[in-house]
Amino acid sequence: MVTKPDFSGVEFVRKDKLFCTAPFENMEIHSGGFVHICCTLRLPMAIGNITHKSIRQVWNSEEAQKIRESIFEGSFKYCIRESCPYLQTNSVHVKRAGDVTDPRLLALIKSNMLILPYGPRQINCCFDRSCNLSCPSCRTEVFVDNDKKPELLEIQHKIQQEGARELEELFIEGSGDPFGSPFTLEWLRSMKKANMPKLKLIRLHTNGQLLTPEMWKTIPSDIRELIKDVEISIDAATPETYHINRRGGRFETLLQNLLFLGELRKSRTLKSLAFSMVVQENNFREMPAFVSLGKQFDATCVYFSSIHNRIFSEAEFLRRAVHLPAHPGHPEFVRLLKDKVFTDPVVFLGNLTAVSGETHSD
Repeated sequence: MVTKPDFSGVEFVRKDKLFCTAPFENMEIHSGGFVHICCTLRLPMAIGNITHKSIRQVWNSEEAQKIRESIFEGSFKYCIRESCPYLQTNSVHVKRAGDVTDPRLLALIKSNMLILPYGPRQINCCFDRSCNLSCPSCRTEVFVDNDKKPELLEIQHKIQQEGARELEELFIEGSGDPFGSPFTLEWLRSMKKANMPKLKLIRLHTNGQLLTPEMWKTIPSDIRELIKDVEISIDAATPETYHINRRGGRFETLLQNLLFLGELRKSRTLKSLAFSMVVQENNFREMPAFVSLGKQFDATCVYFSSIHNRIFSEAEFLRRAVHLPAHPGHPEFVRLLKDKVFTDPVVFLGNLTAVSGETHSD
């Protein structure tokens, strides 16, 4: 068991010291029941597995305590800084200690608390990889996780039985598509608001191909009222690039569904509508047009991030990874990021923020 770190307290609460809320509020559940405290690309170390232990046991595991200790000591040693948009921008989860106002967080900061008396405030569901598309950056073919149906239903059940009473935010689906999966879709349709008394927000992450007005109406009205945030992964601003990067999707269908989502945003049914692009060699020149696309449909955020190597060969990844200095197109990419369009408040450059600060001489 990790012991409580011997900090002076006074030193930690220096107002300029960085603090990350994620290890104290967030849980990500992945395929097989493996649990992380943040996105695996930013913090790879798992904190346990809920198929073997309870959510509360995993939440306060030795690994979870080590990560929290690294935040208190200011080392962030388990984090991959170049992959984390929030460490690059001091936003969302990451802030200065002097800017923390939440009473619960302030209490644990002052006591350097590693074992938390409460469960996760946010759960990000990344355990169902079923999807209606086969985007090249993610997979080689369309598939539904039929073989894992018992496992998926068991994880859903565990969230409902062990986590729902304290849960405030539920994010679905970080690894597939909530409407492309029959299991996740049925879960949305069968949820009971009364079983999640503290739940304030459901966030959906989808490619948008199946999110039609008709589909929207199949979700119970009390659950629809909780769906206030939607992120649409698009990765293109033209039909030609969309056809490549969103294999199996139709750009025309996307635009039609974005009209519907734009109306939900204008009516304030949605608090947040984000458009996201994984930036790579074949779409970086479309980034300014992607900002325009977001503004056209009243998006609240146009989010860019670098491509990561999930399934590529090393050579193929390096061919795509224009954000890396060794890429032949990198100087052009850096110059593009100087465009004033990226200063628009709707734009979030995420983990490309450090790249945007680079300079190159011709």
